[in-house]
Amino acid sequence: MRGKNLFAGVIEPMVLERPSDERLIETKYSRPRANEHIISRQHLYKKLDNPLKRKLTLVTAPSGYGKTTAVLEWLQKSGVESAWLSVDQNDNNPLRFWRYLCAALDKIAPGIALEAEYVFSSQELINAHIQINIIIDWLMMIEYDFTFVIDDVHLISNPLIWKGLSYLIDYLPPRMHLLFISRISPGGRLAKHSIKSQVQKLVANDLRFREEEIEWFYEKRGFALDSQDIKIIQNTTDGWAAALVAIAMSMEESTDNREAVVNLAWSNIEQYLAEEVIGNWPVEKRMFALKTSILDTLYEDLCDAVTGDDNGSRMLKELSERNEFLVSLDEENRSYKYHQLFKDFHSKLLEQSAAIIRADLHCKAAQWYLQHGLITDAINHYLNGQWYDAALKLIETQLGGLAAMNAFDTALSWLERLPPTYRDKSVKIAAFYSLFYAEQNHLEMSRQWITKANDLMQAISDAETKGQGEILVGLTWTNLLLMEGKIEELFSVLKNLEAKGRLDKGIEFYDSNRSDIYFYRCPVNALATQLTEKNNELYEMIEENYRKATTKNAGYFALAAGEYYYEKNRLDKAKPYLVQALELAQAANCAGVIVPAMVNIARIKRASGDLPRAFQALEECQNRLKTVHKAHWNMLLQAFTMRLCLDTGSMQIITKWLNTNKLNIYSDINKVMEFEFIVFARVLMAGDQYDDAEMLLLRLLSFAGGESRQHSKVEILNLLAILLYKKNDLAGAVDYLEKSLSIGMKEGYIRSYVDELDLISGLLKDAIGIFRRRGDSYADLTSYARELYKQVQDNMCGLSIPRHGGTASPRRKLTAKETEVLKLMLAAYSNEEICSKLNITIRTVKAHTGNIYSKLGVKNRAQCIKLVRETPLLE
Repeated sequence: MRGKNLFAGVIEPMVLERPSDERLIETKYSRPRANEHIISRQHLYKKLDNPLKRKLTLVTAPSGYGKTTAVLEWLQKSGVESAWLSVDQNDNNPLRFWRYLCAALDKIAPGIALEAEYVFSSQELINAHIQINIIIDWLMMIEYDFTFVIDDVHLISNPLIWKGLSYLIDYLPPRMHLLFISRISPGGRLAKHSIKSQVQKLVANDLRFREEEIEWFYEKRGFALDSQDIKIIQNTTDGWAAALVAIAMSMEESTDNREAVVNLAWSNIEQYLAEEVIGNWPVEKRMFALKTSILDTLYEDLCDAVTGDDNGSRMLKELSERNEFLVSLDEENRSYKYHQLFKDFHSKLLEQSAAIIRADLHCKAAQWYLQHGLITDAINHYLNGQWYDAALKLIETQLGGLAAMNAFDTALSWLERLPPTYRDKSVKIAAFYSLFYAEQNHLEMSRQWITKANDLMQAISDAETKGQGEILVGLTWTNLLLMEGKIEELFSVLKNLEAKGRLDKGIEFYDSNRSDIYFYRCPVNALATQLTEKNNELYEMIEENYRKATTKNAGYFALAAGEYYYEKNRLDKAKPYLVQALELAQAANCAGVIVPAMVNIARIKRASGDLPRAFQALEECQNRLKTVHKAHWNMLLQAFTMRLCLDTGSMQIITKWLNTNKLNIYSDINKVMEFEFIVFARVLMAGDQYDDAEMLLLRLLSFAGGESRQHSKVEILNLLAILLYKKNDLAGAVDYLEKSLSIGMKEGYIRSYVDELDLISGLLKDAIGIFRRRGDSYADLTSYARELYKQVQDNMCGLSIPRHGGTASPRRKLTAKETEVLKLMLAAYSNEEICSKLNITIRTVKAHTGNIYSKLGVKNRAQCIKLVRETPLLE
């Protein structure tokens, strides 16, 4: 996470969008009620039948073709289990969209929304599709077929949401089928799925009413029309459902059905609605429809708030009972929405009215949504009504939280709708832009915006407001200075902030590590880690301020020290810090410390050659995560387990992991999954898939460079060097190693090289000779490489870790537990029986057997047993 998050606890928190009225959420995922006058359309239902033959059914047609009605009727007749999500224009925020989608799927898999809820505190986790992986894993357990419907998909324009939907389709659970209802075709957004024949389509021509269906349509409404009238309607409307409904409404207002049909010589549906339908309504009803047309969802009390009357219940009931372009979303909660044609018609009428009327309606709607805790809807109505002062005030309350979770797009979409004069006068907006540009690594732009924020703050006359501005500007400066690595300036700013006495906000704790399995991986965390010895005064000051801002110490600073000393290969000094970090993190239930601390403990066990206890540490970590309920940490922990399995040669376990982790060399790379991809590259190398491994590593290198992730970059460069060395490309291998060593020497890395053991040993030896021949300009690099080679050799001496593609280590004395395992192997016990006999896990058994094979210099059980029987090893 970026520097802004190191101090996020003292930035004004976001007003969380938590509706005070649960029906406002339930409406989103309640299946609309089918029209009681609906007719059976068998040719459509046949096309919709057997939904699981395709991953996705796409029902696409312009407004008014009866798309939703057809799907509702099919679901009712087919008996297929289903869940439903209705989207609107405000759902283009990925956080909001996926939260609603998980809530809708709770009907199919109860608990899925609660399991995924934590993801929505981080835009990075959302972009990494963690919530979708949770959805997929949960729905894999469903044993019956079901359909998930998303209505009005055309309103989704955010490319991140479409990328997520495409990912969901790629890994869709076998019993799940998606059905999208849309006014326009998603086009290229689903192109790859169409090419793979994963999409079944229904279009406008499928939905047009046939002549006999038109006759049944009017008969069900009590209108008897002769064949001539039916033909006129068919020819004029071309089977368009919205026109059929409009004519029916006109017939209800007329005593002469024939006259309603004759009047069908209209130029468009809007003219017909105005003259033949709505024109005959009483004034009260027309005004109600006009005023409430600004709303996406209609509730009785919301309508009353907007119109200023108390007729919402009566009007909605009348419109619903007469089927007058009103769709019932949730009968129990009495929520509705207008048919889009009807809504668009009234919106155009409203545009023609005085601006002050529209503004007043939007203001009333915004106030109602704000009262009910829906901040996004309130902001959008304020902006639509041009109530910019109110919008600005509300937007400012959201900026700190949105920046902390990297949800910049949401805030930017609001800010772009504000006139420049409003954006240019806000200290908070200027600070937000500084954070945004820092996140994009446009540090010069970030500095320009924080300078502007400082100027705006200096011009404030009110002492209290100015004081708050000073704190905000100071904290934003710390973010930029951390990004720039300007330690002395950072120290000065923090001293000034401390002097203000405004750093205590009393939050529980702020999770500054959302997804890095090594705390070192985040550039800002790495800087804080290095301060352990480089600038201990600043380190202690940051730690003290963090503790002031929290009611719980989650152990981050002990973890930072532990990782620092581990990387320096001072393992004995690292241990107590890691244990302390673990104890603090467990009390705070903070996975961002629990996982890295336990992983580093496992790395220390591995460094001493004790793989079984390394696996035990990971198993203990899994147990501790059971109370955390953050799925992506389990995914990262599994990846590190595979890293150890490579040491034991447990390819069967690794293959199983590959079949479930949804990784491929072309997948999008992100911070959350970076470590999984690196392990994936190692697995490819172990399987001699060098070309694929190289392509993935080059993509990872580009990503790590763009994100300034130096620790990751060194590991990736090392793997590229090792890969080329295996391919006998010494020159290319040394080039990559030189780039790695240049970074490692500057940062003081040791374990990043030593942990590669024999994979890098020979390469380091060859590189030292090449560097020496290059002369004095390579003296420092040669010296650094020589020291690393020595430490690699020292760590390899006597270690029992077999390497894929390498030679076995020298024989060493077996441990007591390994001797027990070997005796049971000699007695012909299977791994599962050994597991039961010794009360250990199958993974631990395999780790022991791997160590035994390595120490004895054999490759499998048969060779092991033969060797032991021929030599007195057990004695």
